[in-house]
Amino acid sequence: MKRIPITELPNYIGKKVKICGWIEDKRIVGKVMFLTIRQGLETIQVTLKKTGNEDLWRDVEEITRQSSVVIVGNVRKFGNKLEIIPESVKVVGLSKTPLPLDPSGRVPALLNTILDSRALSIRIPHIYAIFSIRSKVTNLIRDFFANTKGFIEIHTPKIIASGTEGGADLFPVEYFNRTAYLAQSPQLYKEQLMLGFDGVFEIAPYFRAEKSHTRKHLNEFISVDLEISFANYKDAMNVLEELVNYVLENIIETAQKEIQILGHRPPSPPGKIPILTYDDSLEILHKSGYEFEWGEDLDSDALRVISKEIGDFFFIIDWPWRSKPFYIKRKGDKLTESFDLMYREIELSSGGTREHNVDQLKKNLSDKGLDPSIFEFHTKFYNYGMPPHAGFGLGLDRFLLVITGRENIREVVLYPRDPERLEP
Repeated sequence: MKRIPITELPNYIGKKVKICGWIEDKRIVGKVMFLTIRQGLETIQVTLKKTGNEDLWRDVEEITRQSSVVIVGNVRKFGNKLEIIPESVKVVGLSKTPLPLDPSGRVPALLNTILDSRALSIRIPHIYAIFSIRSKVTNLIRDFFANTKGFIEIHTPKIIASGTEGGADLFPVEYFNRTAYLAQSPQLYKEQLMLGFDGVFEIAPYFRAEKSHTRKHLNEFISVDLEISFANYKDAMNVLEELVNYVLENIIETAQKEIQILGHRPPSPPGKIPILTYDDSLEILHKSGYEFEWGEDLDSDALRVISKEIGDFFFIIDWPWRSKPFYIKRKGDKLTESFDLMYREIELSSGGTREHNVDQLKKNLSDKGLDPSIFEFHTKFYNYGMPPHAGFGLGLDRFLLVITGRENIREVVLYPRDPERLEP
């Protein structure tokens, strides 16, 4: 007998069905037992009368909450709701008690407790909703790039021979008789592919060995990367702006139930995102009483001040050369054709025009204190007609923080990795 999702039960009123799920709740009122069966975000009531069903009653009475069951019974309408009158209830996975957390969500759990029991925690409705939204956002991003824009999806190596930015914050791994590293980003590979593709994107995990202990940093993260040929940083910003609007417009429509459960509505699509230069940012800060030396990065407090002046979403462009990696194109002596996308104090994305002139690229490497010969595996491709190109990396986990309204990035990642957490 085919199992029926709870969402389809309205089509089976008066018919026998098989459903599968977990017993979230069990109540006995006199000679009537009520079971609440959960599938994801959906629940259905199963009503069992003792009279005439003594054997089944005795069996069901022994089943613990959160056990997984297969139920066969008849669907009927009870007022404005549906319920199932069971003919059989089969336990396929008995749950031990007590549980490390309350999967109903009625008793809140600390974040560390949730992470220690992550697989069980997804039965909690609001946690299930977070990862349902995450899946939908990922699908929307892929749909935008592949179907709306016609870009090619790529998969670059995650075990590499050298660092993208010269070896900083790398995780070394033993690779047969050599030392290799976990990739920090697909940067060099996606740039090389501009020799033949108009545009490429990748949604994949990357690794940075930063000993950060903040609510916004992890050592393993999902990056959404784009690179487009015959383009500059303004072109890349336009694509990123379109992407943000596309995702926010569609997630509000496609995740209404999840949004209701979370009690947080994602930001409205920003439309045209304001743009200010790095120098504009410093001017705003100076007027607000903040003193920043030119060339410094902007911390969270500074970005909050700017956001209050500009709005939630904003681009900061033309960053100092000394703060950007070697592959970013210079703009004069001190600046770069670069941008960061912010949401309030959160940096969501960073990108820019790439240096496509091989001689200048080698000079950039030397100016950053890097040995150009080490990067010959990369720069050699710039001798074969490399076009101008630009791109960005968007932090999916941080974008999910904004969309779901969570405070800690670990809440939107199933199995987060930070300096202290390597399990589960």
